[in-house]
Amino acid sequence: MNKATRRGFLLLTLAVAVTRCSGGSSGPSAPSAPAPSSGATVTIVGSLGPQAFQPNPVQTNGQPLVFRNSDGATHRLIMDDGSVDFGTLAPGASSAARMITGGNYHCTLHPSMVGNINGSAPPEPPPGSGPGY
Repeated sequence: MNKATRRGFLLLTLAVAVTRCSGGSSGPSAPSAPAPSSGATVTIVGSLGPQAFQPNPVQTNGQPLVFRNSDGATHRLIMDDGSVDFGTLAPGASSAARMITGGNYHCTLHPSMVGNINGSAPPEPPPGSGPGY
């Protein structure tokens, strides 16, 4: 491995480690890792609007919630109120969180991707976040 490749690998490793740490009491809570074997699972299937998540809305019934990225793009999911940051999910990755009572969530990388936990319908994407904007 040449010096530039090794340096890039080390920087990437450091970035992942910093992203995964929640250190301290301020900021959103970090998802638990690894994904639990039971609970609700939301699959990311695309990047456009509420249809990007299946199911949407999702009913957790007090169980842990797992996001699984089946899309070819990376996504970063966060609760709208900032209470939980599911982190950056590369294609094929999963993230889990416990004790989510409900609310809206979105992808910070694709603002039209919106979803709801324990509601009756997914939220509408924000104006100007859809295709062609």
